[in-house]
Order: sequence, then structure tokens, then C-alpha cells
Amino acid sequence: MLTLIGREIRDHLVYLVGLGLVGAILIAILIAAAFEGIQIEIVPPIIMLTLILGVGLCALGATQMYGDRVNRVSPLLATLAVTRNHILAARIVVGILAVLLALVPVIVASTILLRMFLPPLAFYGRMLVETSVTMILVGLACYSVGLLVGWTTSRAWLLGGCLLLLTVPISLVWIKGFGPDAMMLLLLFIGAALLQTWHTFTSASL
Repeated sequence: MLTLIGREIRDHLVYLVGLGLVGAILIAILIAAAFEGIQIEIVPPIIMLTLILGVGLCALGATQMYGDRVNRVSPLLATLAVTRNHILAARIVVGILAVLLALVPVIVASTILLRMFLPPLAFYGRMLVETSVTMILVGLACYSVGLLVGWTTSRAWLLGGCLLLLTVPISLVWIKGFGPDAMMLLLLFIGAALLQTWHTFTSASL
């Protein structure tokens, strides 16, 4: 299993590094805004970078599955006594690591900055927890979309399906906000996407 995870990391290292860099840029903007004063001008770049993170996580999942479909990676690995369940599990582990790599540093930096520059109001703790968990779930939802759509040989469906399904987690947060309702719906979405991915991936012919 560790060998499969290591292979996935090596094969998709560019995505992990890229997501980490985008997260670092986002942290730099937040730090600069905190010390220089929050200005409305920082909102567009923050939104843009956040969208890039979501699209990047989706692209990671799609690349993992699309590359397998086109290059027949899993049939090759299956000859080494590795099951498709193991292959998919390794990919999901790497996807979770990518989400954490991209978002946890941003969450930690935001928490520190809020405690440094804002008064310690009672509701901040709950707000930070709900916002942090929702952000991580959105990242996992974006990654799950990539896995779900990536198992195809159609580039048109790969692109169109990703763009279409990415609107679901974004819309959930836009409508429900950062809180328990959004978390529950995101969990259901992630579970459904991963279950469908597992069924499609494991039942496909070698």
C-alpha cells in the first residue's frame, strides 16, 4: 500500500507542489492584508486563488483516473497482485494529503492572524472550526469530482463534467454558508461521488 501511495505522489508531484505554492501565495496575501489593513482590493485575488485551489484539486483527481484509463495503469498493476481497491485507496489517500497540504497552512495562518488582530470574541472559536472544516470538505468535494469524472476517454466530458459538477460544492457553500448544514450536504456529496467512483472503477473490465 505504501508503495502505491509513493507511486501516486511521484506521478503527481507537480500537482502537490503547485497546490502548495498557491496556498503559500494565499497566506502571503492574508499576512500583507492583516499588517497593512484589510482593503476591498484583496477580495478578488483571494477568491481567484481559492478557485484555483478547487480546480487544482479537481484536476488532480481527474488526472489520476484519466491517466489510468488512457494508459491502462490499473490493469498493469493488477498483474502484480494489487487489487483495484488498493489502487483507488492509495489515490484517495494522496488526494486527502493534497487537500491538507493546500488548506491546513492557510487555515492555521488565518487563525493566528485573527487572534493577533481581532478582539477575542466568544464566537470566534466556533466560527473558525466551522469555516475550517467546511473548507476542507469543499476541497475533498472538488477532488472527488475529479475522480468521478476522470474515468473516461472523452476529453470533452472530462472538462465539461468537471466544470459542471464543481458548481455543486460551490453552490452549497454559497447557499448554506460555513456551518453544520453545509458540512452535512458536502459529506453526502463526497460520499456519493466516492461510492460511484469506486463502483465504476472496480467494475470496469481489465
